[in-house]
Amino acid sequence: MKNSKLVEEAKSNPGRIYHRPHDVLRDRRLDDAARLEILRAWECNLQSSISDSDDAAASQLDELRLTRREVEDRLPAAD
Repeated sequence: MKNSKLVEEAKSNPGRIYHRPHDVLRDRRLDDAARLEILRAWECNLQSSISDSDDAAASQLDELRLTRREVEDRLPAAD
């Protein structure tokens, strides 16, 4: 699977490829920019699908945000 195809598939259905957000960080096929794309898409998908009473999804959303920030901190700042 080519990286671009992997990234597109992961963005459309990240839970099919990755069990947890940190699994995206461990995927050596990806660079940090691709990781960030996947994590942002996953976060957006999860935000739109959770209800106020879904504690498991809220916990996963917190984990996604922390993982996304970790990747963002590794990327050079945009000027």
